[in-house]
Formats: sequence, C-alpha cells, structure tokens
Amino acid sequence: PEALEALLHALDTSDREFREAVTTSLSKMLIEDSDRVGDLIKRVPESKMRKVGMTWLMGKTRKRGAMKFLIGLLEDDDPDVRASAVGALGKFKKKQLVKHLGRVLYDPNERVRAAAVNAISLIGGDEAFELIETSLKDIDEFVRVRAVVGLAKLDPERSIAVLMRRLHDFLELQPCVNGVKFATGFSYDSSVTNDPLAKSIVEELCPEADMLKDLRSSPDKDKRLHAIRVLSLVRAGAASDLKRIAIKDPSPEVRRQARKCMAE
Repeated sequence: PEALEALLHALDTSDREFREAVTTSLSKMLIEDSDRVGDLIKRVPESKMRKVGMTWLMGKTRKRGAMKFLIGLLEDDDPDVRASAVGALGKFKKKQLVKHLGRVLYDPNERVRAAAVNAISLIGGDEAFELIETSLKDIDEFVRVRAVVGLAKLDPERSIAVLMRRLHDFLELQPCVNGVKFATGFSYDSSVTNDPLAKSIVEELCPEADMLKDLRSSPDKDKRLHAIRVLSLVRAGAASDLKRIAIKDPSPEVRRQARKCMAE
C-alpha cells in the first residue's frame, strides 16, 4: 500500500520518461485490483500534471470505468490534458469511442486534433477512414500529415486514390503522397531519398524491425524486394549490412537490388 501511495504522488511529474515509468509500475500493481482503480477515478486529481498522469495510467490499465473518466476529460480546459485523454482512449480500440473522438477533430488546439487522428486510425472501423479524410483539410500542416499517415494505415490503396484527388487543391501534400506510394510499394520515386517528410512517412508506415524480418524470412519475393528498398532508404548508412543479408537471397531480382543499394 505504501508503494502504491508513493507512486500516485509521483503522477505530478512533468518528466515524460519518469511518468512513463511511474504509470507502467502503477498499471502492473493495479492489474488485478479493479476496485482500487475505481477509487482512483473517483478522486479526480486537480492539477494538470496529475490529470495527465491519470490519463496515462487509465490508458495502460484499461479497467472498468476508465473510459467514462477519460471521455469526461475531453472537455478539460487544458489542451495537454485533452490530448492525453484522447491518446489513452485510442488504446482501448473500442469502435464506440470513434463518435466521441470524431468530435475532437474540431478541437481548437492542433495537438488535440492530431491526437484524435492518431487515435481514430488506431481504432479503425467503418467510420474511421471518412472521419480522418476530413482532416486532410485541417488548417495545421502537422494535423494534415497525421491524417495522411492515418489513412495509409487504414487502407493504403484507397488512401493513395484520395490523396491524388486532393493534390489538385493541396500541392503541399506531394511529399506525403510520394512517401505513402513508396511505403506501400505503389512506386519508388527517388525524390523520397532527399525529402525528410516523405522519408519520415516511409519510416512510420514500414517499421524497420518488420522490414528486416521480411527481408530475412518472408517466403514472398515481392515482400523481400520491398523490404530491401525500404531499408536501403531508412538505413542508408548500413548498406553493407543489408547487402550481406540480401546477396544470398534466392531471387536474382532481390540480389540485383542489393547490389544497386551498395552502388548508391
């Protein structure tokens, strides 16, 4: 009990790394104690940082009553609290939360809107794509980029078609389109190499660990070929390591791509 109380007091911290450690420890201690979690929710903390800490904790424990508590914080005066509540709700992956998060797409704060896009894309479902598509018209560039990534995660092929249509009105989306096309294997525009935004989208949509796994062990030649192309982009400084893996590939096409990576 003393350890639990000490950790609860530490929720006031503004240090994100420390808060991560505190809420992880608390979630482990409370995993089998639903009643205790309910008591914590009733004692709504007053300070901003305690509220943020509680949202992180509720997102990790995902216990009974936590969703109602977090939905209530969507109306909090502080945008950091609202954004944290949105992020925690996304972790529940409950389709019924999409209607609540859809309203947050019009929050006055851009960080909260971006968090809503991320959460909706994480939950998915029939409504998610249409809701996120509306954020392509957001006044904030960061929110628009999050919408691009969210759409690509939900439906890569459909997202490319939508983005191509939007290009007529929003030319600044071109790097995003190039990044999504590269990440999905639709096309491999060399301009992505020197475009930080496009490259960051490829990195997010194609996690390095997944690409390495595909390159090493996927029975699908096309997946291995895509993996070597992505890895040669995001791991430009490790071309020799990639070649050592890919040069033994049974596919001549993959081996050729490995040699090309080395040449570049």
